[in-house]
Amino acid sequence: MNGASPRSAHVLRRVLRRGLSVLLAFACTLAVAQPATSPPTTATAAPPAHTATARYFNRDIATFRSTFLGNTPQMRARAAEANIARIVDVPGEAQVSYENVPQGVVILLEKQLVTVLTPADRDLLRNETLDQMRARTMTRLQAAVGAAEQARRPQRILQGIGWVLVGTAIAFTLLYLLRWFVRRVRHRVDAWLQVRLSQLRSESARHLLNGLIISARSFARVSMWLLVALVFEEWLRFAFGRFPYTQPWAEAMTGWIGGRLSDFGRSIVGALPGLFTVFVILLLARVVAQAIRVTFAGVQSGRFQFVGIDQQLAEPTRKIVTGIVWLFAIAMAYPYLPGAETDAFKGLSVFVGLMVSLGASSIVGQAAGGFTLLYSRTMIPGDVVRIGETEGVVQQIGLFTTRLRTPLGVEVSFPNNVVLGGQLHNYSRNPDSPGMWIESTVTIGYDSPWRQIHRLLLDAARRTDGVQTTPAPFVAQAELEDFYVKYVLRSHIVDLPRRWLIRSDLHANIQDAFNEAGVQIMSPNYEADPEGAKIVPREYWEGRPNAHDPASR
Repeated sequence: MNGASPRSAHVLRRVLRRGLSVLLAFACTLAVAQPATSPPTTATAAPPAHTATARYFNRDIATFRSTFLGNTPQMRARAAEANIARIVDVPGEAQVSYENVPQGVVILLEKQLVTVLTPADRDLLRNETLDQMRARTMTRLQAAVGAAEQARRPQRILQGIGWVLVGTAIAFTLLYLLRWFVRRVRHRVDAWLQVRLSQLRSESARHLLNGLIISARSFARVSMWLLVALVFEEWLRFAFGRFPYTQPWAEAMTGWIGGRLSDFGRSIVGALPGLFTVFVILLLARVVAQAIRVTFAGVQSGRFQFVGIDQQLAEPTRKIVTGIVWLFAIAMAYPYLPGAETDAFKGLSVFVGLMVSLGASSIVGQAAGGFTLLYSRTMIPGDVVRIGETEGVVQQIGLFTTRLRTPLGVEVSFPNNVVLGGQLHNYSRNPDSPGMWIESTVTIGYDSPWRQIHRLLLDAARRTDGVQTTPAPFVAQAELEDFYVKYVLRSHIVDLPRRWLIRSDLHANIQDAFNEAGVQIMSPNYEADPEGAKIVPREYWEGRPNAHDPASR
């Protein structure tokens, strides 16, 4: 490198004679012609609104940040590129040098002007000095000029093509070996799995093993494609590095991959404290959930009571308390998750919350209905109920549905909000004794004595096996219709699983009793008034004589 010397006047006059750049030459001439006693002047440059970078042979040379003698950064960058191209086109190896002038630093190539760097071109954000900027610019320029001169040599191009062919052959060989290895391993694993599947007798174990196989194959497929992408990236970086023009791309790829790996490593190390905190929070939540499970298991088994919760409400209460514990744990662990403060993570959280709020409204309603049914004690498993037109035994009051089993063995599920919104008849709630009441209804005309109807219905109930004598059956005249009376026989039973058979026997005994007494079971309807009044004479209030009984004739 050359410092300031008496040769600078000769250099600047030469630049001025050739007229490469009138403005730049004028600035250099002013620097030489200025008296030695005069104070140094600085470049009058206004801060630009943008910057421009001079590039040559696919490489950055210098970044201009100021307007110099009326030339904008873009004009200075294009002029520097034109000067470099013109000088390098001359045969020979060009050498980079510089000259210090009061306005800054003059960058020379083969003693010819390339550009002028001013103090206003420094990167002030990095506290860059003029010497640092000059050294970096000269290093870049020398590397670009050397690469351009190497690219002119045919042997250099042929050598690069040869290396690319060798790298391509190696890459294809690696991909072939990878494909062969994957196929061989897959065949062996499939054969081993077929043997293991044939030895398993449990269907659930087979499904579990099949699920693990599918997951393992998916993971292996993704890993294989990652290896293929890695081989292709290394081949591409190697090929770019064999030619002078594309060497910056290879260096950029190396820097990008190294930067990503470095950032990934730093992110992992930086996330370890937060992940440890999340682990501790979730571990404590699990311990608390286990304690809650043990506590309510004791309540459910009847070993002890806890704040008034009985055996029936132990399991749903445990689920509610456990859910609250995990919700608090997730809320506490959320800020410590890696990336929780990023806008992407926040946006995803809002999106998921919106989807849940819009799509889970009915689910939340079903769950609320299930808890309402449980805690209101409207019914319990084992009760005989009627929901709408369906009668059956309650099998389960779930979080979202209630299941009944009909007498025909059919299982029917009702959404909990449907159960709450409709009528529910619970036949198992008897305040006097366990069991349930069954009802049998008949409609008899007004010409049949009601006292006789009562006796016949009660006699049929006494004949029926399964009907309890305590509490005793009774008959109620439910309705006095236009043409007939509606009688309801209520009988108490305790054998709930046989309720339909008991009711069937009761109806058969009612028919037998009425047939024996000569009373018709019918619902009469009239189209005209009868000739006589349809009333029962007093002598027949206790019942009419049996027409088929010879003693009554």
